[in-house]
Amino acid sequence: MSVPDIVFEKVCALIADGSLKKGERLPAERKLAEILGVSRPSIREAIRTLETLGMIDTRLGSGSYLTDDVASFTKYFVKRQTSKKYKLLEIMESRKVLECEIAYLAAQRISPADKVALTKALEDMVEQEDVDLFSRKDFVFHEVIAITSNNFFLLEMLKTVRELMFEANKQLIITRPGQKQTAINHHRRIYDALMDEDPERARQEMLLHIENVIQGPDVMLTKNDHDE
Repeated sequence: MSVPDIVFEKVCALIADGSLKKGERLPAERKLAEILGVSRPSIREAIRTLETLGMIDTRLGSGSYLTDDVASFTKYFVKRQTSKKYKLLEIMESRKVLECEIAYLAAQRISPADKVALTKALEDMVEQEDVDLFSRKDFVFHEVIAITSNNFFLLEMLKTVRELMFEANKQLIITRPGQKQTAINHHRRIYDALMDEDPERARQEMLLHIENVIQGPDVMLTKNDHDE
């Protein structure tokens, strides 16, 4: 992995755990060099690359700051990730790390308005007979949970992961008997935990949901699969 990639991954981790927010200053060059085990010239080169990508803004005499356009991180992530091949299992494992924590945060932060949006998302999904529409409404349900978590970067990461596996989700419903109803049942349990504002239960129900999907066929995904 190149130095810019290492810095990118570290910045993503800082944002994901809430250590760094939009507009905030990155750690000093010396500190980043210590954390990543690279030279300060390498850090400066990486920062220039990230600045070119629109991810950070370097201010003379002040330091480097995360830009307000966090979506640029997602664009770069997609560019790197979709150039490779992934098994469905690999993507689903990333969902376990990402979505279980999103559900936990959402249960802590859910508002009355969020509950209305989540109810509508669940109802819209359940009423869909068409597999494609059902899969899209499934996506919306998870997106609403991410919005409820009140963490914009986690929402952007979720969009990337779920878009990469959209076709695989449809294939799973088509090829596994009863999977659609099983998915609905899992979503209802996640919904109940969120409505009860129970973070631990929300996290556990999301984990059970993703584990159920992981037991499905290990489909290979490529950029072309996603684009079709």
